Amino acid sequence: MEKGVLIGKGRSAEVYEWGEFQALKLFYQGYRPEWITYEAEMGRIVSEAGVPAPAVFGMVELEGRTGLVYERITGSSMLHQVQSSPLQLRKCARDMARLQHATHGCTTTILPRQKENLEHAIMDARGILQDKAQTICKMLESLPEGDSICHGDFHPDNIVVTGDGCRAIDWNNANVGSPLCDVARTSLMFQSPFNPLQQSRIMAAVLRAARTMWNRVYLNEYCRLSHAKREDIHRWMLPVAAARLREDVPGERAWLMELIDDRLRAYA
Repeated sequence: MEKGVLIGKGRSAEVYEWGEFQALKLFYQGYRPEWITYEAEMGRIVSEAGVPAPAVFGMVELEGRTGLVYERITGSSMLHQVQSSPLQLRKCARDMARLQHATHGCTTTILPRQKENLEHAIMDARGILQDKAQTICKMLESLPEGDSICHGDFHPDNIVVTGDGCRAIDWNNANVGSPLCDVARTSLMFQSPFNPLQQSRIMAAVLRAARTMWNRVYLNEYCRLSHAKREDIHRWMLPVAAARLREDVPGERAWLMELIDDRLRAYA
C-alpha cells in the first residue's frame, strides 16, 4: 500500500493517511527502533484495556523508514481548538477531565509501575536536588500505589477532539498507579511558567490567566466525577515536581525548586 496525504508532522515522525480508515506514523530515519517497538506495545496495551485511545495495527517498512499503523482519528487537538475558539475553554476543560477519569477506570497488569518511574526520575535529578532526592523518595513510599491506567503526560495537545468525543494520543509514558498522581502532573503543567512562543508580557499574562482558569475548571470537574479531594491531589505535587526536573523544561527549574522547597517545609 502507498502512503496517502500528509496529515501531521512532529519531532519524531510524519503522519499520513493509510487506506480509508487508518493512519501511518512514519518515523524519521535514525529514530531508534526500540523506541518505535515500545510505542507500539504501549499503544496496544492501553487500547486493548479499553482506554479511549487509537488502536495500533502493526509495523511497516516504507522508503527505508519504519512506521506504525494506527486507527485514524479525525479531528484537531484540544489545544488548537481552544486557541481557535477561546470561548470553548471551559467545555474543553470539563471534557478533558471526563476523558482522564474514563481512562483511570481501566486497569492492566503489564504497564510500568508509576511509583517506580517517579523514583527513577527523581534519582536522575539528584544532581539538582542533592540530599532532597532521598527525602522525597521516602515520602513517595507513603503515597498509595493505585491500579489505574494513567497517561503520564496528559495535556491538551495530547487530546484529539473528534465528532464522536475526545481521544488521548501519545501513550509512551503510560503507567499503572494512582490516578491522582496523573492529575497532579497535568495540573502542574498548567501552572508552568514555560513560555514556548516567547510572547510579550501582556500576552504571556493573558495565557497564564487562561491556563489558571483551565486548571481550575479541570480540577473541579475531575474531583466532582471521582469524589477525590484536592488535598489528596496536592500530596502528589512534591514527587511529581521533583521528577519533572529531569525533563529540563526551559524556565521551570527555579520555579520547581521553589515549589519543592515549599512542600518539603510543609511536610517537615
